[in-house]
Amino acid sequence: MNPNDLTSRLMKRYYPGFRIDPLDAAFSDCAKDGMAVLDAGCGGARGCAREAHWKKMHITGADADPAVMHNPFCDKKVVCDLSELPFEKESFDLIHCRWVLEHLENPLKVFREFARVLRPGGRLLVLTPNAFHYSTIISRVTPHWFHQWWLKGQGDPFKTYYRANSAGKLRRLCTESGFEVSQLKQIEGLPHYFLRNAGGFMCGVVYERIVNSTDLFRGVRQKIFLNAVLKNGSNK
Repeated sequence: MNPNDLTSRLMKRYYPGFRIDPLDAAFSDCAKDGMAVLDAGCGGARGCAREAHWKKMHITGADADPAVMHNPFCDKKVVCDLSELPFEKESFDLIHCRWVLEHLENPLKVFREFARVLRPGGRLLVLTPNAFHYSTIISRVTPHWFHQWWLKGQGDPFKTYYRANSAGKLRRLCTESGFEVSQLKQIEGLPHYFLRNAGGFMCGVVYERIVNSTDLFRGVRQKIFLNAVLKNGSNK
């Protein structure tokens, strides 16, 4: 049997139901028709969920990767560094940021830029890897060529710093940039890192079951979701 076929069967057996992405769920709750949304670090292929009744929502994609100019989910695309956003103060109602913080060399500068371009009461929604998860630890101790080999066929991976990738660091970043944390949740997702190896996949399943069984292990779960609100006067 092809190993990929086996892990596909295992995935269907142990994870038969559809799991709602916490970022998508929060975005759906917050999104309103007519909102100005910044999709920060969206690249060329990722995007916010767009339901039919939000057709008037205007989404701007911003990324240092020129591939953003071909992103089909954005109404406007801009190539830029997130630490120097080319937008006027209070330009957006909501910022959507998926799998980006791990690549930030200066996360505080980026958070302050987010605060500057958000309107008072605007929301920042973030999904990012947890620095204390086994996959992140492996990523941090392995060379770049290993990442290129592991992700072969998925494009050249961007450099990672993991300077904003813990619950404590995210809370401090929010405090120092004028955000108030509404929700900060650590989540263990599916062991998709091992889809090439059935044995590794089963180890991932056991790990997922254990760390999701009690909040005592939340600190070593795979990813962190942040929902933060910009306090009035913070972007002055």
